[in-house]
Amino acid sequence: MHIRLILLVAAVIAGLGALVLRLRRKKPDKKLCARCGALAMHGYSKAAESALDDIVPLCVPCLLERLHEDYCTYDGRAVVIQPVAELPCYVFRPKSDWDEQPRADLDTLLAGLQNHCSSCANPARYLWVNALEAGPVANLPQMGITQTLLAASGARPISLCARCLVQRIARSFAGQEAGYLEVCGPRGHEDGLVTAMGY
Repeated sequence: MHIRLILLVAAVIAGLGALVLRLRRKKPDKKLCARCGALAMHGYSKAAESALDDIVPLCVPCLLERLHEDYCTYDGRAVVIQPVAELPCYVFRPKSDWDEQPRADLDTLLAGLQNHCSSCANPARYLWVNALEAGPVANLPQMGITQTLLAASGARPISLCARCLVQRIARSFAGQEAGYLEVCGPRGHEDGLVTAMGY
């Protein structure tokens, strides 16, 4: 009897949490792209957790141009988790910003990065990890990549160049109805992780 009550309370809490995430992720109020004037769907910044004044509204084509520039000029390597729609931000964080488990996973995964892109044979600097649901991605900061995304699916990360990586991000964005409040690509030279998250 107590177990059923506990499960019912847990289900209600999980449902309320999902509702809050969806409400926080509603479409922006008719903001226009700062570059071309089209309807903006996403916010772009140069670093994660930027002040609202530093987040620039961009339409998808202009955002993809900025991301292409960011990924092509980045000097490090990164694991990039496929964007998932339920979380409000899609950002790069350097390895030093993560807890021990994600840092260890980054080292292990990046050690397996192939020299050439699996799609076009250009030099690869990114590992793409498929993600279909927000739940495992939301647990990534505490549990790491291998325990949340790779353990259950048995999937292997895919080595990609910047151009092919941005094409995959674009395909993921195309299937989403709501935009991200904040998107930022990698900068600097420190290895890191790009993932959807809430903060």
